[in-house]
Amino acid sequence: MLLLTTPTLPQGLIVKEAFSLVLINQAIEVSNKGIIRGLLQRKRNEYQEALDFLEAQAPKEANAIIGIQISTSTQQFSNGTFLYLTAVGTPVIYSEA
Repeated sequence: MLLLTTPTLPQGLIVKEAFSLVLINQAIEVSNKGIIRGLLQRKRNEYQEALDFLEAQAPKEANAIIGIQISTSTQQFSNGTFLYLTAVGTPVIYSEA
């Protein structure tokens, strides 16, 4: 699936159908996760997981999400510091012009 932050497709591509917005919220721990957890999850990419989750929210027939906007905020708690990620975009079906 094509993921774009721009509200339009590249030249030569046209939108055939647009769907309702999709939105995800994800908390990502950014503080020290501890040695054991760090070793077990060192290849984990939580930011990519959030984008994959956004893609999964789109209708099955959509082949792109355009106009993706990402907002972030951090919050510190006794159990760690977290990055709160919100992403929103418009799923579309596109084809070549």
